[in-house]
Amino acid sequence: MSILVSAEDLLARRRVATGALAPLAAGLRAELEPLVARPPEVPTLKAHLSRAGGRCEVDAALLAYEPWDTRHSCPMCGREYAGEAHDRFRLCWHQLWLAERVLHAALIGVLLDNRQARALAATLLDAYADQYLHYPNRDNVLGPSRPFFSTYLESIWLLQLVLALDFLEAGAPAGETGELGARVRDRLVAPSAALIASYDECMSNRQVWNNAALAAAGILLGDDTLVEGALMGSSGLHEHLDRALLRDGSWYEGENYHLFAHRGLWYCVHIAERHGYALPPELEGRFRE
Repeated sequence: MSILVSAEDLLARRRVATGALAPLAAGLRAELEPLVARPPEVPTLKAHLSRAGGRCEVDAALLAYEPWDTRHSCPMCGREYAGEAHDRFRLCWHQLWLAERVLHAALIGVLLDNRQARALAATLLDAYADQYLHYPNRDNVLGPSRPFFSTYLESIWLLQLVLALDFLEAGAPAGETGELGARVRDRLVAPSAALIASYDECMSNRQVWNNAALAAAGILLGDDTLVEGALMGSSGLHEHLDRALLRDGSWYEGENYHLFAHRGLWYCVHIAERHGYALPPELEGRFRE
């Protein structure tokens, strides 16, 4: 069972990806070519937040992140920096980028029936399954995390990896992902979900992403309790829609959190609708608003 769309719908989209949207799909596949040619290594160090890491000493601007360039340069004044503090902070951006590329490769691999893209996604998922429990759960800022320093960052990262595996299993040839799926569930998804579930951020915008990751992970693991908690628990989707949206539909913590929170809510709402947890009309209306 696919988390966001049915396996039949996913495969039906191949007609669109190879038809009307073929130029777009080809462009997205071309973006993966550097990774297909040389699959990147999964980081072995945990991202670290410090006062100095990742910021310009003069402008206080965030240093630029480029996936293929490990130098640390200020986008405002051009100064370059070096050192462990900057290297470790860069890992935050790099882990998120890499997880997005895993999902990118899995989806394009299924839609275009592209074996190389699917192999890239599988290779990175397998590497993360090997590495995850070696990241230390320490030096955190906002809740427990292994690859990052805050729980919500791990939630965003985990969601991408869960969806990537789900797409591979829904659209890849039979038997291609069997052993991989078991390893990723056991060594990555289950322990990461348990860690995220241990830290309830209540009505914070960050909990929206925790819920999205937990709902998706729960479906992948066949854990109804995990799914129901993320959607209908005391800090779940229903409570957020009921209590954390103002009358005009905006997120109560302010406009700087609004789109961030709504992206997470979008995942939760679609997962709920697809898996038999349809929203009451008044809550669906608040989300649409």
